[in-house]
Amino acid sequence: MIGQYTVFEWLLFFYTYSFLGWVFESCYVSIRKKRWVNRGFLKGPFLPIYGGGAVMMLFVSYPFKENLILTFFAGAVGATLLELVTGMLLEAIFKVRYWDYSNQKFNYKGHICLSSTIAWGFFTIGMNEVLHPGIIGILALLPERPVRIVMGLVTCFLLTDITISVREALDLRNLLVGMEDMRKEMLLMRRRVDVIIACMDDSFREFVEAHPGLEHMEEIYKSVEKRYVKIRQSLPSFDKMPNNQKQELRELKEKFSQLKEKHLRLQKKGGSSLKSRILGNPSMVSKHYKLSLETLKEWIKEEQTKEKHLQDENQ
Repeated sequence: MIGQYTVFEWLLFFYTYSFLGWVFESCYVSIRKKRWVNRGFLKGPFLPIYGGGAVMMLFVSYPFKENLILTFFAGAVGATLLELVTGMLLEAIFKVRYWDYSNQKFNYKGHICLSSTIAWGFFTIGMNEVLHPGIIGILALLPERPVRIVMGLVTCFLLTDITISVREALDLRNLLVGMEDMRKEMLLMRRRVDVIIACMDDSFREFVEAHPGLEHMEEIYKSVEKRYVKIRQSLPSFDKMPNNQKQELRELKEKFSQLKEKHLRLQKKGGSSLKSRILGNPSMVSKHYKLSLETLKEWIKEEQTKEKHLQDENQ
């Protein structure tokens, strides 16, 4: 026994509330987004944060179940601490936040907020007084042996799902790191090209001032390409350049070609293999890789638009 229930019962409650949490979150987000969203970190119909939160609420509020006020505060504090620790761990490991309360008042680093804490408190009361007694009543009607068999199957399924999902989350992290490294390389290249072409003549200096380029990778990529087009259009000025600047420009041109190929590979990877992970977590943000994540979301949006056009043409 752990608290008021056996280990098997706690595990059963965890799976039940993880599933119910997934149903609630997926339906809620789907209605807001006006499209089906398979919400959560996992691929299957489970949201462990809800299962863990429910188990936490039941455990910490049990000693105060006769007092609604203490039940409220016990559940609010317990679930909020779980949400904070889980959110911080996920961000530390995977470099993204799978939920973000930064736009809410009285939030702490986007992981928790006052309105969420209050909601957890009321949910604890509702669960103890209404939901959980009903769940216990339904589960009590089920024969124990089949339930144990189903539990074993669900456990195997969840472990497999967790393994796949963690691998995908790490792939997403590595993709964001690669995109950020490439973004920085392109920024550096743009600055070096700007220095060279600004020395060529006044028209080039005016061009640099008129086309600064922004910080998103797509914008940097296009701005560098514009600069090379401008150089090709002004060969007389290029011929007057010192040999060392010509050589540096050739090297930068070669480097840009390599980055262009890398850019296309990243775009293909980001727009396909990790699409479901991004779409399933529309509120996903990244503190250190914000611009790269925004670029990745833009690629996915472009791919969705292309897919829609193809479907419309085939109909």
